[in-house]
Amino acid sequence: MKVLVVSDSHGRHDLLRKAIGQEAPIDMLIHAGDVEGNLEKILGPKREYKIYAVAGNMDWGDGMESALTFDMGGHKVFLTHGHHYGVSWTVANLRDAAEDCGAEVAIFGHTHRPFLEEQNDILLLNPGSVAKPRQVGYKKTYAVITIDDKSGDMKVRFKSLRGTGWS
Repeated sequence: MKVLVVSDSHGRHDLLRKAIGQEAPIDMLIHAGDVEGNLEKILGPKREYKIYAVAGNMDWGDGMESALTFDMGGHKVFLTHGHHYGVSWTVANLRDAAEDCGAEVAIFGHTHRPFLEEQNDILLLNPGSVAKPRQVGYKKTYAVITIDDKSGDMKVRFKSLRGTGWS
């Protein structure tokens, strides 16, 4: 299974589509908020992959939830943008929320910086931003999760959009 994880596209639907194109084919798209648009309309009805998306602090009136839990290749995921959990200062509240719902993976955005760390047997993942990066080097990033269909082993890689230059 191949999962594309993005966040903080902030209305730059061209960059979101570019990330999808770079990684196609995918089995699942996860968007951790601040889409600034309706993903169903942006990506159209003809897709071969499942979409999970949550509202960020810049998403208003699109009817998205602030948090979701779902199965990703046998791994329970807690997905949220992160602003309600104070992720700009600490991931402790996010980790606790993921632990409370029995998740193995917590995916979040909001900081615009890639982050990958395991705490209390929970993998915490922020893919960074495909539109407005804030980390050193300012690369527009996303994450790709691959899950072995037989063993369930999961690998996470950060990647950057090719040919997009500085933010």
